[in-house]
Parts: sequence; structure tokens; C-alpha cells
Amino acid sequence: MVGFSDKINDPMYENYRKKARKWSFLFAIILAVVAIVGFVVYGEISGQIKMPQSLFYGLGIGALFIVIALLQEVKRKTDTTWDGVVVDKKILQKTERVRYGNKVKTVPYTLYVIKVKRDDGKIFTHSVRENRSIFDYYQVGDRVRHHKGFSYYEKYDKSKDSKILCVACLTFNDIHDDFCKKCKVPLLK
Repeated sequence: MVGFSDKINDPMYENYRKKARKWSFLFAIILAVVAIVGFVVYGEISGQIKMPQSLFYGLGIGALFIVIALLQEVKRKTDTTWDGVVVDKKILQKTERVRYGNKVKTVPYTLYVIKVKRDDGKIFTHSVRENRSIFDYYQVGDRVRHHKGFSYYEKYDKSKDSKILCVACLTFNDIHDDFCKKCKVPLLK
């Protein structure tokens, strides 16, 4: 349970990446179509936006969804595998203003922040709202590896853990399991 796993090279991880990219583009296309149709329908029903302006608004918003998906793909392709160390963890109590009908209320929430310093000195900050489980999984001083195409990190020393985080789908699994219970990729141990 000490050391980085070579199971990341299992073909199931590449299949997972391909499926994630495919679903990302499909989701972007669905959102684009909904935006286009939604603006046209809203314009016709409300009478506030006439054709062809409503169509142009919908096309513009739909194009933004497609551009965002393309930018995510560029980011995935330029991503690399790298090693680092967890250097800081913070729990922040924040507030946000939320509109409820005609009223605006200030609502509190908790933000869990983890900072990882790469071996080359760059620092990556991850923030998660209202979900302490990933925050608790990593400790300051943990040696970690970021695998290309995934968000979170494989821990170098998993010998004291009872759970292991799947770097693909971010599901916690029993340390004795060999495959993720959710996405079925081999666990990195």
C-alpha cells in the first residue's frame, strides 16, 4: 500500500477518459439545443424578444456551451502527470446572497480548500463546498500524484487508510476492494 500504482495504465482508465469526453460533448450539444429552442420559445410566448433576435440569442448561448466543451478538451490534452505534496488545508466559513422570490437572504456555507505543491513549485488549489470527505482523505505532507486527465490525486502512502478514493469518479471504496464500486476501474493501490 506504499508507492504509486501502475494500474493507471490499465485500458479501463483510457476507456473511462474516452467516455467522459464523449459525455462532455454530448452534454454541451444538449445544452446548446435547449438554449436555442428555449430562447425562441420564450421570445414567442412572452413577446419580449422577436424573431430572429431570439434565435440569435439562443445561437450565441448555445455556441458558448460548445466553446466551453472545446476548451475543456484542450485542457485535457495539455494535462500531464505530475507529483507533488499536500501543503495546506483550510476550512472556510463563507456566505452567499441567494434570491428567494422577491427576498434576498444571506446563506452560510462551508468551503474545504486543499493546496498541492507540484515538484516544480506550482501550487494547485482545490475547493469543495459542503463535502468534507475528500478534504479529510488528504493530509498535509501527503505525497500525491496527479494522473493526466483526472481531477484528484493518488496518495503515495495508503497503508493507514481504510478507504481509497477512485481518481476517475471520486467515489470512496473499501481499501480491500480491487475495483471501484461505481465506475469499475481498478483502484490505484
